[in-house]
Amino acid sequence: MDGMNYLTIAYLGMIVGIAVWTWTVVTRSKSIEARLEAVEASVGVSASEADSVAKEVDA
Repeated sequence: MDGMNYLTIAYLGMIVGIAVWTWTVVTRSKSIEARLEAVEASVGVSASEADSVAKEVDA
């Protein structure tokens, strides 16, 4: 295999790898956000109140 062909395949492989990794991170973050919203709803806390509640619990 010619050096330039090898380099082209390597770059394309890296781009595909980064794309798959990015897709995985975005999917996981959406899942975590949905789970966090479910927890906030079950506790009865809105997202804007969440920080003040956390401060009260730590104190």
